[in-house]
Amino acid sequence: MTVYSTHDWRKNTDDARVIDDKNMTYAKVNDSRVIFINPHTLKEETIDVSRLIRVFVNNRDDLKRSVK
Repeated sequence: MTVYSTHDWRKNTDDARVIDDKNMTYAKVNDSRVIFINPHTLKEETIDVSRLIRVFVNNRDDLKRSVK
């Protein structure tokens, strides 16, 4: 297992996997990136999958608090 600093979110996704349902192949989340065209800037961007998970979890938690 890789040693991460205390503030590094990747420590929470170290054992997570991404699956390609078509080819039934797996990849480690911490070794995966998404490349896409930003619809606002029309420029190609890259983001780590672990960062997407972090944003998803934080947004979900924030929405729970605001709904109270």
